[in-house]
Amino acid sequence: MEKKFENKSWLKFDNAALIYPAIINRKIATMFRFTVDLTEEVDIVLLQKALNNIMERFPTFNYSIKEGFFWFYLNFISDTPKIGQDYQNPMVRIHWKDNKNYMFRVRFYCNRVAVEFFHALTDGTGGLTFIMTLIGEYLKLKYSISFKYNNLVLNPKDKPLETEIEDCFLKCADKTGKMEKEKRAYHIKGIEENANIINIITGKININKLKEICSKYNATITEFLTAVIIDSIEDIVRKENRSKSVPIKVSVPVNLRKVFNKNTFRNFSSYVNVGVYSDKNGHSLDEIVETVKRQMKEMTTKKKMTEKISANVNLAKNFIIRIIPLFIKKRIMSIVEYKVGDGYISTTLSNIGFVKLPKEIEKYVTDINFILGKSKGKSGSIGAIGYKDNLYISFSRKIKEVEFERLFFTKLVKMGLEIEIESNR
Repeated sequence: MEKKFENKSWLKFDNAALIYPAIINRKIATMFRFTVDLTEEVDIVLLQKALNNIMERFPTFNYSIKEGFFWFYLNFISDTPKIGQDYQNPMVRIHWKDNKNYMFRVRFYCNRVAVEFFHALTDGTGGLTFIMTLIGEYLKLKYSISFKYNNLVLNPKDKPLETEIEDCFLKCADKTGKMEKEKRAYHIKGIEENANIINIITGKININKLKEICSKYNATITEFLTAVIIDSIEDIVRKENRSKSVPIKVSVPVNLRKVFNKNTFRNFSSYVNVGVYSDKNGHSLDEIVETVKRQMKEMTTKKKMTEKISANVNLAKNFIIRIIPLFIKKRIMSIVEYKVGDGYISTTLSNIGFVKLPKEIEKYVTDINFILGKSKGKSGSIGAIGYKDNLYISFSRKIKEVEFERLFFTKLVKMGLEIEIESNR
C-alpha cells in the first residue's frame, strides 16, 4: 500500500520550479491557463463549493511562496481560495496578497471556467488534472451525476499519496549529465504590447482530418505541427534577406511521467529544442518534418532525459551555488533564463495531448483550451490540446504583429483543413 501524504508546514520547491519566482516581473508572469466551456452558465456558488471540496486532494496547491536566505520554499496556507470573474487579458501576474498567497486562480465567465497557474506550482499535466477534477466535482454537485473516476478526474475524498507530492527530479536524477550549449535562435521581431496585454488566437481544427495529413508524413501531431511552425518562421526569415543562416528552434516540452513511470502533481517535465538552420535556399516542409522526427527520436530517450534533468539537479546541489544568497541568485537566474532559456529557442509548442473524460461529464463539456503566458525573451508561445473531434491550438504573443499566426493557419488551410478562429481581440 502506498504511503499517504501528511500536510507539512513547509516544503522544498521541486527542481524545475526554482527558476520561476526568480524571473517574474511586471511584464512576465510565467503562467499558463486551462479553460473549460460548459453547456450552461456557471453557478458561482456551486463552483466555489466544488473548489473547496477538492483542495485537500491537491495538498501542494495549499502552499505559498516564501523567500529564505538561500532558496525559495513553500509555506502552508490555512485559508480558502476565492473564485473571481474572468477578464479579456488573462495570465497577468498574480499579486500574492490579493490572491490570499495562492499560486493559482479560478475564474468564470458565462459558461466558461478558467484556472491560471503560476508555473512554480505545477506543469500542464498537474494543471489539467486539477481543473478536470474541479469540473467533475462541480457537475456532480449541479446535476447529481455519478461517474467512474480516472487519472484525470480524481475522487476528492481520496487521500493524497506521497508519490503524488514528491520531487521526481531528485528521484530520477543521477551523477550523469552536463549543461547543454546551443546557439542563440532566431526571434520574431515586433512592437511589444503594454505589460497587461497578451494577444491570443485559437484555431479549432478537426482532429481526424489533421491526423490524415500527419499520416501522409508518417508523423505525430506534435511532430507535424512543430514542422509547420518552423516552416512559417522560415518564411519570415526569408523576407529579411539575411546574408547568414540562423537557427530556428521550437522548444517541445516532454512529460517525464511517461518516461519514468511517475504520477506526481508537481512539475515533472523537460523539453527538447528541435529545428533547422534557415538560409536563403530554405527547406521544404517534407525536409523539415523528417528533421523534426529524427531530432525528437534522438532527444527524447530515457537516457537523454536523465542526462538533462541530472545536469539541472546537480547544478542546484553544487556547494558554491547553494551558499550564494537568494537576492544574488535571483539576478543570476533571471539573466540565465533570458540568455540560455528563451535565448536558445524561437518559440514553444506544448501539446498536452488528447483529453478523454467520463461520458457522464463529457456531455456537459463542449470545449477545452490550453494557453501559455508571456516569457521574457521570445515573442510568443503555442499551446495545443485535443478534445472530442477537435484540436485546439492557441498562439499567445506579447507583440502586436500577427504575421506568424497568419502564415501558420494559411498553410494548414491550403492543405485542406477548415479552421475556426477565435481571438481575445
